[in-house]
Amino acid sequence: MGLLSGFRNPHNLPVKTCAHCERPFCWRRKWARSWNEVKYCSKACSQQAARKPPANLCAAGSVEDEF
Repeated sequence: MGLLSGFRNPHNLPVKTCAHCERPFCWRRKWARSWNEVKYCSKACSQQAARKPPANLCAAGSVEDEF
C-alpha cells in the first residue's frame, strides 16, 4: 500500500511566529498561495495589531521634551 498523493505529514509543516502574540503557528491549506504574506495566526491577532498604534510615534514626541 503506497502513500496517498494528497497526504501531508503534519510533522513536516512550515512554522512561523505570529507578529502580534509571538506564538508559533503552522501552515494551513487555505494559506497555500499566500504563505509568504501571512503574518498573523488568526483574524483576532491581525485586528488587534491594526488597532495598536506604532510604538515609535510616542517615542518621537518625547525626544523634543528632553532638549
